[in-house]
Amino acid sequence: MPEKTWRDIRPVALGVLRRDDEVLLARHRDPATDDPFYRPIGGGFEFGEHSRDTVVREFAEELGVEFTVERRLGTFERAFEFDGERGHEVWRLYEGETVEDWPYERDELVGEEPELDETFPVEWVEIQSLDELTVYPENLADVL
Repeated sequence: MPEKTWRDIRPVALGVLRRDDEVLLARHRDPATDDPFYRPIGGGFEFGEHSRDTVVREFAEELGVEFTVERRLGTFERAFEFDGERGHEVWRLYEGETVEDWPYERDELVGEEPELDETFPVEWVEIQSLDELTVYPENLADVL
């Protein structure tokens, strides 16, 4: 396998929704280890796309809702292993809300990954419990 370079770093935009003292997170599992982890809704930039537009598009694709960006919470970076492969991502994290009310009225939602034809659980998690879970970015509770 060829050595990875800076071109293999994936830029990602993530969006945080709040409901009182909770935050909406997608629940995923590493296929190689079956370890669960949580992450805000979002995904990779398309070429020429601003990160604010990426997070709006990702909410539309994954949850079918219109996300409105209120503020940028920060930029984070992580090198990791997922499904037995090395990865490296830089995340732009935004806080916002949805135009629709229904996501706030449900305790669990289903997200869709259209290009993979897969679904994943999305749930409201208490901010105070984030330190007890595997959450990315790791310091999410600190920036909320």
